Amino acid sequence: MTSSADGWPPLGLSDRLAIVAGKLSARAIRALGAGLGSNLPGRLARKVSPEVLRRLSAQCRLGVIAVSGTNGKSTTAGFIYSILRRAGLKIVHNRQGANLVTGITASIVEAATYDGRLDADYCLFEIDEASLPVVAAEVVLGPVVVTNLFRDQLDRFGELDTTASLIGRGLLAHRSPAILNADDPNVAQLAEGCPRLYYGIESLSGQSTPASGAGAMELSCCPRCNSDYEYSLVFYGQLGHYRCRSCRHGRPEPRVAAENVVVQAGSSSFLLRIDGERLKTAITLPGLFNVYNALAAAALASFLGIPALTVIEGLENYSTLFGRSERLSVGDKTVLIQLIKNPAGATQVVSSAAADPAGRLLIAINDNLADGRDVSWLWDAEFELLSGHKKVIVVSGQRAHDMAVRLKYAGVEPALIEVVPSLEKAVGRMLERVSAGETLWILPTYTCLLELQKILKARGYLLAGT
Repeated sequence: MTSSADGWPPLGLSDRLAIVAGKLSARAIRALGAGLGSNLPGRLARKVSPEVLRRLSAQCRLGVIAVSGTNGKSTTAGFIYSILRRAGLKIVHNRQGANLVTGITASIVEAATYDGRLDADYCLFEIDEASLPVVAAEVVLGPVVVTNLFRDQLDRFGELDTTASLIGRGLLAHRSPAILNADDPNVAQLAEGCPRLYYGIESLSGQSTPASGAGAMELSCCPRCNSDYEYSLVFYGQLGHYRCRSCRHGRPEPRVAAENVVVQAGSSSFLLRIDGERLKTAITLPGLFNVYNALAAAALASFLGIPALTVIEGLENYSTLFGRSERLSVGDKTVLIQLIKNPAGATQVVSSAAADPAGRLLIAINDNLADGRDVSWLWDAEFELLSGHKKVIVVSGQRAHDMAVRLKYAGVEPALIEVVPSLEKAVGRMLERVSAGETLWILPTYTCLLELQKILKARGYLLAGT
């Protein structure tokens, strides 16, 4: 195929019609209050031109960056976006978290002009694990960041070896440089044959001995001899410092690392070791999982040659994304919204909420297709961390009663569990209860988050990116 005078593949009539269809449908959806317009416009555009994603992404001056893995994709991509913008770069980003191929297409169509031009240095795509090889079949992927691998939506993915295989196929499609979590043995062994850069946590402040970690440890074994790993440190789940019992193969040395991590209810601080420097860093997000997200972004930035001080500025000035540790003021009430969707992620979020002495809690669970039909994951998440909670916990959504039963078996006092299936009523009830100095933690699954966005919008409050 010949290229235009600008060096990018020429767009045909169908491509231009696809862009118009995508843009106009997105505008109509938002004007009607029918949603965010983050998926359907991409679906329409792809029907008009199956080539539109490939041709638009090829216009990026410096290439395409991908972020995949089970948990933390949106926040990691958000950190990367913040860093790259600080570096003065122009970025196209599926910021609303629609990470299937239709959502990615919608985001790039939205960014293009009506005549099909894309003014971007990088495309930055958060990509669903199963969609990574699908996108890689259309888009030449540059560096790919992989956050972690945990069981998630078993009705879609099956067990972890299936998920790992999907990510591996996406990486190998173009021999993409892989930015990998050294502390997750299931991630660290990915992408043999690709350039690899590792990141990880070296130490938690005050931790010098092995710990059980929060969350169930996923099965992982040595890729060389198939023996079990032993751990000198465990941070949570299977993330930590490990070595094979037999051949002593173990955790690779991270090029970008966090040392002396201090995690508080609403923030974290650490020494960031990057490019031979150690720099004090603080992020205004709760949980150790968000330290990993920040590290993944810093590792990607290091790979791209972004100066360390710019990386720190990007991390510390990060603005939260839609429903991912998103803090907002609703009148005089403080609300923190954090999406939950699988055992490992939910456990980390619950751990942060449980550590907040001024926290009140609303948990909203749906089982629609986008949430995962199988809600058995509720029994693998460590809701036992809430057994000492002294305030009423409201449960809502389609599976509110299932969540109430789970909390009862987790040791929460039954008198403190209140079932309010209507999310709108549950939000109103909890906002009435929150007093000065308290924070309302709302933990929704994905379709509950979309419903929550509409509820808050009707009250005059907008979530990020909406």
